[in-house]
Amino acid sequence: MTTATILDNSEREIKDQSKEDATPFGYGAGHIQPELAMDPGLIYDLSIVDYINFLCSHGYNQTQMNMFSKNLFTCPKYYNMLDFNYPSITVPNLSKHSVQVITRTVTNVGPQGTYQVHVKEPYGISVLVKPKSLKFNEVGEKKTFKVIFKVTKPTSGYVFGHLLWSDGRHKVMSPLVVKHN
Repeated sequence: MTTATILDNSEREIKDQSKEDATPFGYGAGHIQPELAMDPGLIYDLSIVDYINFLCSHGYNQTQMNMFSKNLFTCPKYYNMLDFNYPSITVPNLSKHSVQVITRTVTNVGPQGTYQVHVKEPYGISVLVKPKSLKFNEVGEKKTFKVIFKVTKPTSGYVFGHLLWSDGRHKVMSPLVVKHN
């Protein structure tokens, strides 16, 4: 997903069936690039506990939860689905005067290096990533970052952008989707 491209084979933005620029709702993360997927650089790693917490947040009861876990699992009192460590980042209800902070963790699966972030902000949204760079010294090393969203120009409906981590060789992209309240 993070190595996909949002460009077509002529290096232009992917179009939808109406020949308009498509959005992540139409192309997801983009067209897969198998040669890049073999060496992604960074991954957004999820564990079994992450997926079980996902089910908890969707209201699964204890009996249902026990079908997915060999051990008795108790749902946490609070789990923020916005922090589900998935490459796509969606903020479904960003109000005009609020700030939404989302946390993600990436794992280095490539050589040591420093990744810089580049952001294409969704229209009318300020996006700040902290920190702006991640330095990895070994394979398997994890780094956490925060993405801070704020409305700068209210609009209706969904708006789209992306963030891209790059070490100069690898490009690790995450779609950003925001809906204003």
